[in-house]
Amino acid sequence: MSVYPFPPRRYRLAFGVLFLLFLLWLVGLAEARQPDARPSPAPDLLPAAELPADAALDLSVLRAAYPGAVLGMARGASGMLELVMADGARLAYDDGKPRTPAEAEERPDVRTMLAQVYPLGPVDEASARPAPHFSPGRHRVQAFFLSLYGKSEAEARKNCRSVRFDGHGALMQGRYGAADALERVWKRLEPQMAAHPEWAKTLRPFGGAFCWRSIAATDRLSAHSFGVAVDLNSHLPYWLGMRNPEKVPAQVLAFPREIVAAFEAEGFIWGGKWAEFDLMHFEYRPELILKAKALRGEITLPR
Repeated sequence: MSVYPFPPRRYRLAFGVLFLLFLLWLVGLAEARQPDARPSPAPDLLPAAELPADAALDLSVLRAAYPGAVLGMARGASGMLELVMADGARLAYDDGKPRTPAEAEERPDVRTMLAQVYPLGPVDEASARPAPHFSPGRHRVQAFFLSLYGKSEAEARKNCRSVRFDGHGALMQGRYGAADALERVWKRLEPQMAAHPEWAKTLRPFGGAFCWRSIAATDRLSAHSFGVAVDLNSHLPYWLGMRNPEKVPAQVLAFPREIVAAFEAEGFIWGGKWAEFDLMHFEYRPELILKAKALRGEITLPR
């Protein structure tokens, strides 16, 4: 009779398969016992058909711009509409409060944040001379961006990655598309650079991207804090430092329209179209681009 120092191979293989299945069962059991970190959908979400038309449009552009980040809208304890975020945050969509221009900038609700329609497309005499306080994109609900991108400098920075732009590594937000969008902007511009040497004075010296800081003369976080804004030549006119603002419309009209078009095509808005002008500044705000297109009838968004 032969004596095997080990079981036959077929038995070893069968034992190995059984042992692997046992380990997988243990892993599944452990995961099942872990509390679900994902917040469950709010039970009080309103159907889009029950929302006012402007709220339904705003909800659709936010959902399209930031997939998975926005669950919907619900009524708060006061009866006013709230925007319900996937991380559990509930933000005032419409708190019913009248606001001065300063209050709209300092403490907007989500409706106020989206109320001014961005003037998409080539600059003309009208968009080069915006009405006072017309600066679509400057009314930011800070809690919305904290929910999207990170609630601290460390968290926001962790979500960023370096993007090649005009020979620089621009640190941009990796969540919800900002970094990918900037890469596509440069792919649009790079092939045109040789034919436009005059663009150098617009693009350079490069001003940077991610920087956790407050907006000048305020305690509100800049869009740069979340890695969704990029500054080109930092010597371009900025509203707080411009001694002769009457010269700005001509500078806005002279700004290379191909650069503006490349950014807008990828979801960025331009601070050159703001009454509080910031010609160096481009900010990833796809919801504003989508809303402008929807109101023009260029796109139809799911409700």
